[in-house]
Amino acid sequence: MPEQNNKTPPTLKFTIAAVFAALTLILSIAPLPSIGYVNVVAAMEVIGAIVASTNMLGAAGVSAGAILFNLYKPSELFLQLGFLTMALGSFTITLLMIRRKWIAISLAVILQILFFIAPGNVFVPAWALWDKFLAILLIYPASVLVDKTFKSEINAKLLFPTVLLLAFIGLEVDAMAGNLLFGVYGYELIGVSAEQVAGMYQPFAFAAAEERLAVALVSAFLTTPLVWAVKANPQISWLIVRGR
Repeated sequence: MPEQNNKTPPTLKFTIAAVFAALTLILSIAPLPSIGYVNVVAAMEVIGAIVASTNMLGAAGVSAGAILFNLYKPSELFLQLGFLTMALGSFTITLLMIRRKWIAISLAVILQILFFIAPGNVFVPAWALWDKFLAILLIYPASVLVDKTFKSEINAKLLFPTVLLLAFIGLEVDAMAGNLLFGVYGYELIGVSAEQVAGMYQPFAFAAAEERLAVALVSAFLTTPLVWAVKANPQISWLIVRGR
């Protein structure tokens, strides 16, 4: 069973979530580089979800920061719901960290199904979203890796590949949420018809996956040392959910 921390003062929990919210907001405003269409600020959803997985504090903070940024600058494609992409990506990773794999799988499957039946009849061939289906299939093995990696003593050999896999899954769920919002109304905002949407997905079916994999690598390189730093500090080591 995952470690629990029921003695942490609510004010401390709020402070930790607020720190992640502030970091997400600041980095969203800052002119960070992008890899293709994916802004590197997406690494925050991975960092928050893993290094502050207890009580979903990190994911909650990242989501709050995304909401604040969306109020400051609404998404050009998704308007007021633009925060959902980072929020759902981060919460999916945290669900795996707290051993709730079936909820994570259900969330990803629902996002995929809703995209294909979204208003506007978005006719996108399934093969063009191959990486999304791959991410869903990887959720179960990722949960196995989490169990083996995040124990009372974190497995050093497995940590980086586990974080990388979690990052890839979270970023793909982020993209699934974006696809859904685009299929519901986003395409209309850029002046294309539903019939033209399929043609937009097919040429980038592999390039888009490569971009998310690249961001997942960046996220893993940033998150792994932070995991060790948090674990080494007795004051905050409880932030990372671990098994026994």
